[in-house]
Amino acid sequence: MKRQVNNTRKCIECGAPVPRKVKRCPPCHAQFLRVRPTYPRTAAHRRRMSEATKGKPKAYPSASTRPEVAERIRQSWTPEKIEAARQRGLRFALDPAWRLRIAESVAGPLNPRWEDGRAVLPYSPGFAGKVRQLVRERDGNRCRQCGSTKHLCVHHADFEKTNHDLANLVLLCRKCHTIAHVAHQRQQP
Repeated sequence: MKRQVNNTRKCIECGAPVPRKVKRCPPCHAQFLRVRPTYPRTAAHRRRMSEATKGKPKAYPSASTRPEVAERIRQSWTPEKIEAARQRGLRFALDPAWRLRIAESVAGPLNPRWEDGRAVLPYSPGFAGKVRQLVRERDGNRCRQCGSTKHLCVHHADFEKTNHDLANLVLLCRKCHTIAHVAHQRQQP
């Protein structure tokens, strides 16, 4: 049995039909959210909200499942400690050596696609959008390994970024592309 929808209700702003239990159509609701008045969150308001939610199960994990541990964590974060952590973050953000170390952990030897620095080499000029489009059309916009149509990329079968021959290029999804590079890396001596 097909569910019936009651569209007899109208948007209170523009009069467009809306589903039950909704006052505004999506465009009017988005506009309303942008201009609706906010309220100050005072200490009294926070206390009332805490009392209203006390004893009710929460749908999200807290800092700790044991209240005494959560309290110790909360007390350990003094304003001085918070400021020191902020300053440390700012120092790290401006430190080129730290930024390079973080980048290498993602783009360097720890990356599954790392191949002795070849991953950072640019493609040669022949690898244009037209070549990639020809490969996509030839392979029917499907991964050659698994047949997926999502997150597709053109892969060099011989792992040489300079060989843009159509026979060397295959269409793979992101997952199969990563698997191919990991397998290739394991075969290297």
